[in-house]
Amino acid sequence: MEVKNFLITGLPGCGKTTLIKELSSVIPINKKGFFTEEIREKGKRAGFKIITFDGKQGIFAHQIFISPYRVSKYSVLSA
Repeated sequence: MEVKNFLITGLPGCGKTTLIKELSSVIPINKKGFFTEEIREKGKRAGFKIITFDGKQGIFAHQIFISPYRVSKYSVLSA
């Protein structure tokens, strides 16, 4: 059986990002997609960056952004 896609969900801090980074480093398949990591400022979460499996990075959401798109207290950048 060929697995094409999967999604990892869970509560904040449960290890989702750690899991996907570890799995992606040991599974010898062509990986596509992205994961997010926290942006921490002064010890507190201020936003999220997005990292693709081909190495591109960018800021996905941040508390200081002004945007009509929001998830909780974070404004999401639109393209």
